[in-house]
Amino acid sequence: MFDNNNYIVDNNIVKSTKKTFVDKVTLSQLSEDVPSISEFYADQNILVTGGTGFMGKVLIEKLLRSCPKIKGIYLLLRSKKNYTDEERLNKMFNIPLFDRLKEEYPESLSKVKVIKGDISKLEYGLSDSDLEFIIHEINIVFHVAASVRFDDSLKDAILINTRGTREMLKILKQIQNLKVFLYTSTTYCNIDKDVDAIEEKFYKATTDWKTMIKAAENMDEMVLNFLEHKILNKYPNTYTFSKNLAEEVIFESCDDIPTVIFRPTVVVGSEKEPMPGWIDNYNGPMGLTTGVQTGVLHTVLIDGDKNIDWVSVDIAIKGMITSAWYKALEQTDRNKCLVINSSTSDFIKFNNSVLWDLGEKILRKNPPNQLLWYPFCFQTTNKYLYWFYFVTLHLIPAIFLNVLLKISNQRLNLFKLYRRVFYSNMKLAPFTLNEWTFKNDNFKSLHAILKPEDIDKFSVDYSGLTVSDKFEMQRDGTIRYLLKDKNFSKETFEKRMFNFKIKYYLHVAVIILLIIGPLFVLNRYVGKFMNKRYI
Repeated sequence: MFDNNNYIVDNNIVKSTKKTFVDKVTLSQLSEDVPSISEFYADQNILVTGGTGFMGKVLIEKLLRSCPKIKGIYLLLRSKKNYTDEERLNKMFNIPLFDRLKEEYPESLSKVKVIKGDISKLEYGLSDSDLEFIIHEINIVFHVAASVRFDDSLKDAILINTRGTREMLKILKQIQNLKVFLYTSTTYCNIDKDVDAIEEKFYKATTDWKTMIKAAENMDEMVLNFLEHKILNKYPNTYTFSKNLAEEVIFESCDDIPTVIFRPTVVVGSEKEPMPGWIDNYNGPMGLTTGVQTGVLHTVLIDGDKNIDWVSVDIAIKGMITSAWYKALEQTDRNKCLVINSSTSDFIKFNNSVLWDLGEKILRKNPPNQLLWYPFCFQTTNKYLYWFYFVTLHLIPAIFLNVLLKISNQRLNLFKLYRRVFYSNMKLAPFTLNEWTFKNDNFKSLHAILKPEDIDKFSVDYSGLTVSDKFEMQRDGTIRYLLKDKNFSKETFEKRMFNFKIKYYLHVAVIILLIIGPLFVLNRYVGKFMNKRYI
């Protein structure tokens, strides 16, 4: 399962034995007189799309905290009824993510401003004055906004992810003092390619992006949905397909724009900054792992032998900030788009079975407060067996649990919850049942090209993080920030363990009842019938 020259397995924990993080530096060294990262971003106006999303918020926080001399950050946001711009910003800043920033640089929050716009519209629906401001005042652009839903219609995914990128490039070509443009993509946008490993380079799309935009704009949506399966071909969903087309848009148009295409793998909670385990969404694997942790989810369609590639959000954000700095200053390949695969599986290497086994051990030692049932989970690669497990372990118990929840005045619609769980697992199945290899030399080289004064704040070195550390941080983060459990502490440990034991004894009692009950029925009625028939 693992390369023994690079890894050792100790108590089911996979640890790297490599001594150096960067084996091969693929990025050219910058001259010694270039400014540090914080100096480079000083006095710059930055435009960020997707600033209210998971990665966008972490990007804003990191820029303001580690580059405090930034002139301004402008968020492209859609208009929202009944909310002013100030109210929307205050709502975003009043989350734990920004607590450290408020302590260290409280005045920096005033540098964040809103520009009204919608990436699903032509020219982003910008007013003339806002467009003029962007053209004359913006220096750096981070295009993070995207439709990340795996079940979005093809029309919506194309208009937001593909056409939205085309519209951004139209704006970029007008900006007078643009230093660098960074586009946030995904490593999974080229998984249709028949290659051993997805490299940090451009792969030509198999579908014409211009044709797809015209189809999304003009074709009847029902007809487009009917053709979706054939159009996607090897792509598992509209998200990865539309992001692949967006990359082609960029490669055809970025010759005169210093451009970075940054491809993170599955982005999970933070490793260190601004606090360990920060997470604010149930997207991707976080929904599944949280469901198992809380005793809600008892079966998953997954291949335990497939390896996982996750990147902590703070590592990815540091990579984005550093790669934009590098591309703006490097002179070797000015007209060549820099592609970076932000992946981590070369050092943090573990498979799905290790994840679940390790998760169960950690949960038994330190369970959360919120437990619907005793945590256990059956893994299977067979969809029919998964359906059987889903009916017997989710739907049937939901009937009885719904009655108990109503009696105890708890508002939780388990049928609605399990319907979402089922569709989420089916949409994730192409990723939980398969694995891909990503080359990441450019990403690791970002560590090697840092100036000494930037290493502490912007290093992307993740080689020292073990699987157990990673999972424990994610577990703590989901409990504190997703489940919003304020009582997850040492003081409540005994109470949580007592609750965990009660759920365990109930679990065992139900299993015994399910085994003995049918035997009693057989003995009571079938045996009686047999006695009358043959004795």
